[in-house]
Amino acid sequence: MVKGCFAILLPNESEFKDLGHYYLDKRVEFKITNDLFLRLSLDHSKNQYNMLKIKDISFISYIHNFTGKLERKAKGFIVGLLLDEEDKPDKFKTSLKNTANILATLDLWNITKSDFENKLKEIYHEQLESLTDIVSEVALKESIINRAKDMLSGGKKERKVADELLQLIEAGVHAKIAEHYKAAEAALKQPDFEKAAKFYTKAAEIAEQLFETELANQFKLKAKNSSSVPQLTRNLEEAVQKARNFLKNEDFNSSYVWYKKASEIAKNLMEPEREEEYRLKAKALQEFYQVDQKFKKK
Repeated sequence: MVKGCFAILLPNESEFKDLGHYYLDKRVEFKITNDLFLRLSLDHSKNQYNMLKIKDISFISYIHNFTGKLERKAKGFIVGLLLDEEDKPDKFKTSLKNTANILATLDLWNITKSDFENKLKEIYHEQLESLTDIVSEVALKESIINRAKDMLSGGKKERKVADELLQLIEAGVHAKIAEHYKAAEAALKQPDFEKAAKFYTKAAEIAEQLFETELANQFKLKAKNSSSVPQLTRNLEEAVQKARNFLKNEDFNSSYVWYKKASEIAKNLMEPEREEEYRLKAKALQEFYQVDQKFKKK
């Protein structure tokens, strides 16, 4: 799950302007330094997208180049996403570009940092937060087309597969994935878990046909978990309640253990917001417990 996002303006008359950021975890200490800016500037002079890892933070960035009158004021701006260890950078390219296109409509020279960060937060929740769960037809189409283009330069077998993929895209087969996904989500709300599992399975089958293996695996997991949703939901509520009770009694280690379990259950339920919330609480409690133990030993 994406941890947050940032943006920097590239004026012609100065080095850079930190437009603002939005991080899920307020404790994230990621700042755009002069050295990092020079690295980004150099990398983006060659590539529109760029992937970097600074210490324990990985991020993908995209440069939006200005044209016309705006080009006289600035080269453009860079928008970046802080990634989790399990995130696949390529999956965020289309949404990152969409985010940049929305930001480009703002008056980046006169907007206050506060107003910009409020807008960035809004875009984050609309464009990025649910990427692992919500299927975008545009992003899926672009991903498949790009893969097909790469395969066209390969051997005879790869070129044949590439042609088949392009034909499937032209026929609109990829759009059925989104249809089945929406139908599955609607079934969950009824709730009809058996029906939801069937639609997730159909979405997985089409994703496999389009060689979207990672997406297919996500749908398979959703199908598998659909029948387990009632029990998983009960397990989640029980884990959260235990974590809270232990916290009230200042048993920080036990509270950490149960918040960690809650995060794992939320992940199985495909609830990224709750997964992130409980994971951060578990991490904070673990760190507090470790500090507390060191203090007691002194």
